[in-house]
Amino acid sequence: MTAAARVFHRDELTAEDIRDALAFNSADRDPGLATLRDILLDAAEPTPEQALAAARILLIAHAHHLAALVEREHTNTQSRWGLNRGTRGLLTGFSNARRAIRAYADRLADEQALAEGAANEQVEP
Repeated sequence: MTAAARVFHRDELTAEDIRDALAFNSADRDPGLATLRDILLDAAEPTPEQALAAARILLIAHAHHLAALVEREHTNTQSRWGLNRGTRGLLTGFSNARRAIRAYADRLADEQALAEGAANEQVEP
């Protein structure tokens, strides 16, 4: 059993458990993938709401990872070739892709925050 997997040996899978596992796997080359592996291998049967929360949180992390990769390509291309007629469209495309990916991550984060807020309201008297 991995150290991150120990997070999931509870009766209930929570959003905080997923975030803790992501933090644990942050040094991994792809933290979202490593955390997904741990969840699939070691988590108890999640409810549909728990599975949706886990999916959102992991997709947010993955989208941020993809945005960082696009940013790195943008930076490398600009450093190597500079900004000129030939690279302007490519660099603009990289910027647009990065913004679209981050907007997707932000939308998922907003949906997750709303879901967690609604769940907290149901729990509190």
